[in-house]
Amino acid sequence: MLSRKKFGSWLLLSCLAMGVAACSGNGGSKPESASPASPPAQAEKASAAAPAQVPMLRLVWGTAGYPSPFAFNNSGPGGFLRNSFLFDTLTWKDANGTIPWLAKSWKVSSNGLTYTFELEQGVKWHDGKPFTADDVVFSFTYYKKYPFMWTGDVEQIKDVRKTGEHTVEFTLNSPYAPFLTDLVGIVPIIPKHVWEKVDKPAEFRDPSALVGTGPYILKQFDEKAGQYLFGANPDFFKGKVFVQEVAYINAANKILSLKKNEVDGIMTFSYPEVEQMQKEGFDVIKSTPTGSAVRVTFNLDHPQLKDKRLRQAIAYALDRKEMAQKLTGGDPIPGSGGIIPPDSPWYNPKVKTYNYSTSEAERLLDELGYKKNDSGVRDTLKLSVMVSSTSQEAQMMVEMLKKVGIALNVRQTDAAAFATAMGENKYDMAITGHIGLSGDPDYLRLWFLGKASNALAARGKTFDNAEFQKLAVQQTGELDPAKRKVIVDKLQDILSDELPTLVLYHRPFYYLFKKSVFGGYFNTYGGIADGIPLWENKAAFIHAGK
Repeated sequence: MLSRKKFGSWLLLSCLAMGVAACSGNGGSKPESASPASPPAQAEKASAAAPAQVPMLRLVWGTAGYPSPFAFNNSGPGGFLRNSFLFDTLTWKDANGTIPWLAKSWKVSSNGLTYTFELEQGVKWHDGKPFTADDVVFSFTYYKKYPFMWTGDVEQIKDVRKTGEHTVEFTLNSPYAPFLTDLVGIVPIIPKHVWEKVDKPAEFRDPSALVGTGPYILKQFDEKAGQYLFGANPDFFKGKVFVQEVAYINAANKILSLKKNEVDGIMTFSYPEVEQMQKEGFDVIKSTPTGSAVRVTFNLDHPQLKDKRLRQAIAYALDRKEMAQKLTGGDPIPGSGGIIPPDSPWYNPKVKTYNYSTSEAERLLDELGYKKNDSGVRDTLKLSVMVSSTSQEAQMMVEMLKKVGIALNVRQTDAAAFATAMGENKYDMAITGHIGLSGDPDYLRLWFLGKASNALAARGKTFDNAEFQKLAVQQTGELDPAKRKVIVDKLQDILSDELPTLVLYHRPFYYLFKKSVFGGYFNTYGGIADGIPLWENKAAFIHAGK
């Protein structure tokens, strides 16, 4: 197992030459958040005192692919987070919301169509070449031809141009409310001198493919094992990188590995595990807002499920509070009918919730003509639920639906077959897990208009509801947070009535660690980038301006 003194015999990548960069602070004035509510007053803030240097943090995560902007695995957040260690964006997030990063300040035109960014000066790429405004212009032009692996809707951009040695101007096709968080806060800036001659970026594996401006370089990498070792960039422009190395490793038993001091931090959904580990002296952070959900996706082309009354009957028949209590523990959060979790500032408190009611489920099923036979089974109703691994949720659905006469079949496939079936609409229902629900609510548009970067969220048929589609686009152009929330509330009302998907429960992420090893973690307000409720925020590993 990995130790702090020896990292194992991994494939050693060619070391990249490191240039000297002038350090600078955030600079500029902090922009207003696009959120309809202010960050929690108790949000942790970075300490003004310089933190003690940490030799290495050993974290647990599976394989996330080659961490260039065009080759990492986008089926989960691991690939994006590994990439963010190497590459920077114009804006980023800390415990209190959006902050300047490669851009030290910006101005927005009164019509919301033009953003002018003043860039940090003295920044150098990992290979020693200077970062310039030309790199920013090149990056967004290049991504229009070769899309970034994560979200970041660059098609919202009409034009980007250099207006000075250290300024760039973006012109949008129309106002786009999440621009600072979900576009320039996600899309990494890449070096023009590396990528301008690359026409097959997904296949590009030269060491220069990992040249960024970020706080780390990739020192060692074993793609098959899913293991990474990042080393600090001693000349990082934003400040001193005090966590000298960050290692990602696999662990068959995360809890045991943490207890045996083989790793320094783990993530869990299980509150009983949290309670036990707290008794043993470990510290914990809980994601807020919740930021994650397990949901049932309905095939809206299915001859029976295309009737929303059947989807509603299933919602009433599932005791989602009991499911959440048994599978997560703590304070259960049954799924919101409108998808956005109840602890989000974007939540519509008047949304339809489908509280557990077998009588209401029975009424709707009878109304639809699904009568019970002598064995109490509605044998004209044939449904299955598809899963990509052993699913306690699916087994609980089987037992709960049996009480209202629905015989549910569980169909287990491998991950590849699952994704294919979703994409081709060859399923009845499917259970998937998602993160990002703590971020900007534009994910509702991305999910249901088929534009999400997450393969599973974007799979399947686009939600064919004209009013939803109109409002989903309209909310992106509303720059007044209060007015925008009214539109987002309406989106939740439509989703809760039509139920193209049913959130079974919202699940908090818990991070277990010891402050004695590293106590600088914080909960990123709104989630990292587009709502990732994890703690590997690179901003936690540096001391800005020092």
